[in-house]
Amino acid sequence: MKAELINEFYLLQQSMAPYDYREKMEEQVYEPLKKANHKMTSWIYRRGKMLMILDRKMNSSMKHLRRKYLKF
Repeated sequence: MKAELINEFYLLQQSMAPYDYREKMEEQVYEPLKKANHKMTSWIYRRGKMLMILDRKMNSSMKHLRRKYLKF
């Protein structure tokens, strides 16, 4: 009886092991990676948007200065 209970307990542990492993991988590895990836992509997006606005402003200013000072 004791050996059967131990064997059943061992089988129960083995059946739960893959689920627990996947859950831990999701919790400890994939979630932090997803968060870091989201932070990086949003940071790159904001930086790119800011640079495009700066470029647009600079081109507008250069156009104005060319008209004002470089009359050919």
